[in-house]
Amino acid sequence: MGWIDWMVVAVVIVASILAGMAVVRISSRHGAVSYFTGDRNLPWWAIAISNTATYQSGNGPFVMLILVYGLAANWLWWSSWIIWMPLVAIVWAPMWRRMRIMTTAELITLRYGGRPAAIARKVYAMVCCFGFSVLLIGYITGFFAKTIAPVVRMSELQILLIFGGTTILYTMFGGLMGVVVTEILHFVILMIGCTIFMFIAVSQHGGWAHILERIAAIRPEALAQIPPVSAAAPDNSIEMFTIIILLLQGVFFAGSPTAGEGSTAQRFMAARNEGHAIAGQLFNCFLALALRILPLIGVGLVALSIFWPASLAKVMPTPEGMTVIQDPVYAWAELIKRCTLPAGLVGLLISVEVAAYTSTLSALINWGGSFVINDIYRPLDPHASVKREIWVSRFATLVLFLAASVVAILFVKQMVGWFMFINSAMVIFLLPLSFFRFFWWRFNVWGELAAIVLGLPLSIFVWFVLDFQNTAVHPMWQGLGLLFGLSFLVLVVVSLLTPAESMETLEQFYKRCRPPGFWGPVRAHANLTSTVTPSGRSLIFNSILGVLACLGLVRATNAVFVGDWETTIIGLATTFLLGGWLVWRVRKSVTAASNSTSGIIVGSDIEQGKEN
Repeated sequence: MGWIDWMVVAVVIVASILAGMAVVRISSRHGAVSYFTGDRNLPWWAIAISNTATYQSGNGPFVMLILVYGLAANWLWWSSWIIWMPLVAIVWAPMWRRMRIMTTAELITLRYGGRPAAIARKVYAMVCCFGFSVLLIGYITGFFAKTIAPVVRMSELQILLIFGGTTILYTMFGGLMGVVVTEILHFVILMIGCTIFMFIAVSQHGGWAHILERIAAIRPEALAQIPPVSAAAPDNSIEMFTIIILLLQGVFFAGSPTAGEGSTAQRFMAARNEGHAIAGQLFNCFLALALRILPLIGVGLVALSIFWPASLAKVMPTPEGMTVIQDPVYAWAELIKRCTLPAGLVGLLISVEVAAYTSTLSALINWGGSFVINDIYRPLDPHASVKREIWVSRFATLVLFLAASVVAILFVKQMVGWFMFINSAMVIFLLPLSFFRFFWWRFNVWGELAAIVLGLPLSIFVWFVLDFQNTAVHPMWQGLGLLFGLSFLVLVVVSLLTPAESMETLEQFYKRCRPPGFWGPVRAHANLTSTVTPSGRSLIFNSILGVLACLGLVRATNAVFVGDWETTIIGLATTFLLGGWLVWRVRKSVTAASNSTSGIIVGSDIEQGKEN
């Protein structure tokens, strides 16, 4: 990198700091409520863009997966995302907003009663903050450092100090609003930089037709749009059983601590109202599933045409003219080095990766810090001043980053295994928990505690200690299926063997959240009319519309790169027709719900009784 490239990187970093610091006054206006929810004033488009930027923790993972598995690699995450993303919009987003809470851990003391609920809330906060948050930050930090290291020629520690340190600065002072503002800036940088790089990489490697011809000649299976249907995966393809378990995961992932209950839910809690929460997530579906990855798929296919993974070199001859790459995680950086780029563009591409990393980092730090303040510190110091709450919040974000940096440097290795652990194995034991919480009145705090206490340790044990990350020995679906089955069995048995929650507690929760599902005894006890309860059939039908619209979108996204225009047109037509129908139905139901529940209480902080 030359001095012009470093100047570009410096400009992006300074712009990020200024953007994040510009909202310091807003983020500290009403203490933790302002700092972690932005006074519940986020519009739908900001929710969508910020959540999409949060998901984009780096460009290297997409290029790596395409190099290893081919175009069908997208189904390793699409399989669950096309299900959980619309489910979050239709089912979970309005519930998170109408509860008017600050963290997902706060839900526990609403859903359950007594001292066990207070204990479970603290345990859940600790697990999310110092478990999920730290592991996620450690993973994305390790991936980021490995991705840009070949280009910037810096150690992992130096990368952490420079790029992580500047992110901490504006996150500590800007709070959630600072995170959202910088994420919007970063998303623009991401799209511009990645798109420019894709066109340059394609033009310098013979054009698109030549790239497809070369891939078809050396790895024709890599151009398959969907995974092969087979009982066992040949070479580096993807097993159909893995896709099936990922589809099942998608049904439950809407309540995962790393998805619908993670920093995603924090945006819904900060939305102006339920309509903005739903609209934000629906727009997020389009941005996250297709728009943000279009240039990355193009770059991945260019890498596929010139690089040969070392894992393939061990089992088959390397084709003439192909460069063997030992670790696919370096493919993105190696492709940059192979291209002839104008002055400053390498700096822009490094800025793209920095933007992806810092967007996710800032969101996770703010999310993790919210548990420290709302669920651990506030109960200990209920009369803390606004100023003290803000400074404790800032200190919590710093401690989280330091802990995650240690994890990144010492433990994050074997990036393909970590990719699947973070996106699937780490949370799969907790997935049935979210359904039982919201849809089954008989589920109790002891089932909650069983999931919280056992979830993360069992996931780490099965994935790393029992070595289920080694797909050559254990197909991925086996480890995921084992954890999911154990969770379902344990949570049901524990809940049925222990006392139910009191009807008074369940009634208060139901009035505040208005969840669908099996709540008949509670509705009867509360004598609530059917107009207060969301229609289960309507929610299911809307969810099916959303899933089909997302399926059409992703099918078109892959098809366009191989010139399959029939699939592209059908996919886009499905998305626009069913998606439009869904939007019309949702707007109609939100309006009706607002009119029928105008007298239902909900509120717990300074905005009680106020809707924007």
